[in-house]
Amino acid sequence: MLILQKKYFSIAAIIFIASALVGLSNMAQAQDVRIKDLVNVRGVRSNQLMGVGLVVGLNKSGDSAASLSTNKATAAMLQRMGLKVTDQQVTGGNAALVMVTVDLAAFSRNGDRATVRVSTLGDAKALSGGILMSTALKGQDTQVYGMAQGPVVVGQASGTGVQVQTVANVPNGLTVEREFVPVVDKDGVITLSLIRPDFTTNRRLVEVINKHFKGFFANSVDIHAISVDIPPIYAGRTVDFMAEVEGLKVGVDQKAVVIINERTGTIVMGGDVAVSPVTIAHGDLTISVGGSGGGGKKNGASIVKVGGSSVSKLIEGLNAMGMKPTDLIGVMQALQSAGALQGELQFM
Repeated sequence: MLILQKKYFSIAAIIFIASALVGLSNMAQAQDVRIKDLVNVRGVRSNQLMGVGLVVGLNKSGDSAASLSTNKATAAMLQRMGLKVTDQQVTGGNAALVMVTVDLAAFSRNGDRATVRVSTLGDAKALSGGILMSTALKGQDTQVYGMAQGPVVVGQASGTGVQVQTVANVPNGLTVEREFVPVVDKDGVITLSLIRPDFTTNRRLVEVINKHFKGFFANSVDIHAISVDIPPIYAGRTVDFMAEVEGLKVGVDQKAVVIINERTGTIVMGGDVAVSPVTIAHGDLTISVGGSGGGGKKNGASIVKVGGSSVSKLIEGLNAMGMKPTDLIGVMQALQSAGALQGELQFM
């Protein structure tokens, strides 16, 4: 990828970096990528759990007495412990009502631990130094999958230097109570989902899998999904089969894209972005892209001919014109408008 930043690079430096990065881009295109980095296995996903709990032990930074929900929750907790108390008898400031959330990893087993995040629901000012009381976390099916409890961590124990103290973590605060074991191979078939759907990459992936296992086991369902039949030799050994598949490498096809950030003057483009034959005028200079090279004069203006249509050649021509990196944004927009930029132009 080619990156231009208006504040840090001179034109000469940009040419050197562009040439180097174009070469690296070509090398990267020749390299293959593991299937593991290209797809998700359908069924292997995390699950969001949530619950409402209480953080206690706060030093007058909790919910105020006006937070009726916090008072009722505190009274209910004390009543479960055998104390006869009403919500009117609960004073505010030392407890906070919080939302507790966590992403439960796939294949989590009973007794596994995970870090949960707590966020205030009332008018508490800070959660630093507090303790999350035992909280049941449920899934979308309303089933309890874990219990969360433990000391709340907001940066340092005192929360010093942390701008937002109403959101914090409870490290390893979740204990899994109900196992979630997704179904990966349904009737001996595994479905792979491309992270970045692409027709060409999809076809190559199917070809690589079938070639490696010497059979027609993989089949494209659509641009996004690929179904893979588990070979008989791997029957009952789904883990071994997936480990073998994930290690295979596929040549990834990429679209020609130019990304422009007008606020910072940054341009990112791949070395495979092509420029059709075009002529650009800038002051008393004229650059012709797609010519056979050389130069001359026409109507008193210097003409710089750039052979080919690569990014490095275009940058060299722009340097000869004395164009600044920030001016390149306008040039790319003009090229797209003229239909000479053979790639997608995106703005951040």
